[in-house]
Amino acid sequence: MGEKRLGTRYRFNKTNIERAPNHAGIYVVRNARGATQYVGMSRNIRTRLEHHLTQESIPNASTYQMRTCRSSKKAATLERDYIKRYRPKYNILKNKK
Repeated sequence: MGEKRLGTRYRFNKTNIERAPNHAGIYVVRNARGATQYVGMSRNIRTRLEHHLTQESIPNASTYQMRTCRSSKKAATLERDYIKRYRPKYNILKNKK
């Protein structure tokens, strides 16, 4: 397939999120069973994950994986691809017109 994969799985907690990069990229949040709950993209992965953690906006979040990108545009494309592939519970895929 030639596609880069997501990185290591980290526990969805404050300590691990503080170590996340502050670069553009995507992240995939999973529950304890490994089911994809949410796919997101951000210009700064760390701050976005911190927001999800403090707001408790993704129920049952257990682990996350991430992949940095060179640009926000590339991250947005990857996010859309991963949403189509995994069909996460808390994402809504909007059609571009």
